[in-house]
Amino acid sequence: MKEIIKKINLITYINYAITIILLILIFIFKANQTRIVNRFISTIVLVGTTLFSVALPILFRTGYYQKSLKDKGLDISDYYNFKLFLNISIFIGSLFALYGYYYPIYKYHLYFSIFACIWGIYSIFPSVKVVEKDFITYKVKTEE
Repeated sequence: MKEIIKKINLITYINYAITIILLILIFIFKANQTRIVNRFISTIVLVGTTLFSVALPILFRTGYYQKSLKDKGLDISDYYNFKLFLNISIFIGSLFALYGYYYPIYKYHLYFSIFACIWGIYSIFPSVKVVEKDFITYKVKTEE
């Protein structure tokens, strides 16, 4: 069980590191862009970030909670897959937000995209209390 939790934490930290490195690179290379704001791209960035950072994680949580109720608990491998899906979804959402930061979009869309991305990243923050709460909520079956 502890190995699975270490793998989940490692994946989450790698997700954080890649996002921060990309943000720094975009900040360095953005420079002065003379592109015109495109409404279509602005909307795609907003919808993509919201979908992958907020909507899909809520859907995953609801689905896995229903599965834990039906099966009277989740196996540790199902819990690992659940956390992996959350990390992948939120990483894709953060990529949408980073693209919105790089490409000139409407400020309101950018601010909301960044807010949704931060909420998604915060929701998967690996801490002992979150893991304990998840184990109670999803009734994770441990071998110990």
